[in-house]
Amino acid sequence: MSLIETTARAGRLSRRTALGLASASALLPTIVRAQRAQKITVWTWGGVERFQRRVDAFKRLFPAEAAKIEVEVVSPGKNDAEVYQAFRLALASGNAVPDLVQMNYIGLPEFAEAGVLADLGPMMKPYNGDLVDGARKLAAYNTTTVAIPYQMKGKVWFYRKDLFEAAGIDPLAVRSFDDYMTAGRRYRNKHPTSFMMNIGRTPIHWWYYMILSHWPETRVAERDGKFRILSDPHFGTMIDWLKAWRSSGIAFDTDDFEPAWQPAFADSSIGGTLLSNWMTDFLPKFAPAQGGRWGLAPWPEFNRNGSEAGGSVMTIPAASRNQEAAFSFAASMFLTRQGSVDEWVRTGTPTVLRSAREEMLGRSATMARPEGLTDAQWAVVPNTYFGSEFLRPVLDSYEHFNVFPYDPAAQTELDIMRRETEAYLAGSKTRDQTLAAMQSTMAARIGNPYRP
Repeated sequence: MSLIETTARAGRLSRRTALGLASASALLPTIVRAQRAQKITVWTWGGVERFQRRVDAFKRLFPAEAAKIEVEVVSPGKNDAEVYQAFRLALASGNAVPDLVQMNYIGLPEFAEAGVLADLGPMMKPYNGDLVDGARKLAAYNTTTVAIPYQMKGKVWFYRKDLFEAAGIDPLAVRSFDDYMTAGRRYRNKHPTSFMMNIGRTPIHWWYYMILSHWPETRVAERDGKFRILSDPHFGTMIDWLKAWRSSGIAFDTDDFEPAWQPAFADSSIGGTLLSNWMTDFLPKFAPAQGGRWGLAPWPEFNRNGSEAGGSVMTIPAASRNQEAAFSFAASMFLTRQGSVDEWVRTGTPTVLRSAREEMLGRSATMARPEGLTDAQWAVVPNTYFGSEFLRPVLDSYEHFNVFPYDPAAQTELDIMRRETEAYLAGSKTRDQTLAAMQSTMAARIGNPYRP
């Protein structure tokens, strides 16, 4: 069953009606039944633990609302692509459709184009005016509001301040690609057992669109189905950069989230990474003993603009029977000052609300340890670990925030780009063969990505 057919069937489902209180008789006392909490199911990736902390915060911050809404967290995959696949299967079967689905914006066009996401325009209307510009982009597909934005994934350069200083490298002075390569060689000369970045033989999926998002005119395909891999020179630039990093000796030989990646931060084998602001939540846990040694800077000018997968959003399926409760939970946590500031304190993810920015900056300068946190827990809170000024480089990255114009086949296109690029890095294909194979394979496997 196609997504369009699934949507049609979902549209015929009636919503649950609310049960009213009734009196047994005019002469008998009214029987008041205890209101049962409405259960909603949230899908996320990478395990339930991180999202469960949001649910715990919801109960703490909004007890009256939490008494009416029970939140179940499910993780149907280790990454966002596996969540999208599980969502496709749920839509096709018509069973166990969740009420909230976390997505990166890369996955949203497929489902929005098919019409299987709820139109959140009326519910979002009271909040739109308080959203920063980038967040409004994340909330919409074409002209329809289909998502609740909560994390703009701006591009941030994380670097070991002590190691960079010893090598005489000022991140703000690194502007061109050649500057970056020169800095990498200088870093290696000073620190023979450490590397300024990492990349392995199978570069992590976010490299591709994160690099391409720098150029606003770049896209994979037009609406008429014409692929642009061969006509847009930036695809060639992207694979050239990946190969240069991989073959130059400036990069530690592992890909992000492979087994060797996390320990390499802890033992200083990796002293820098071009990534996104979400790394503020992970790096303190990877290398807890290095608090105060890490700095944040914008990406070098040669690829400063853009984002990593756009950002994270919450979507509500059109087939959900609990849309209002699902929106109430998500809005409480991400669209109110109280919820969004608490999210920032716990994870380092800045709020997408204009009204909370000054409060966030003020609290960053004076933040004290929240009640109940141990010394070890407090040490890895981003504000403690990076220092109170860490927030400004993150907010600065939002000034260069772009959302790549993903199409409904973006995930399949990414898989093809990755496979062909890996062949290029391994030396089994030339540059021209790699780009030609990307385009021909996309045309054969996908056709027009905008047509079901």
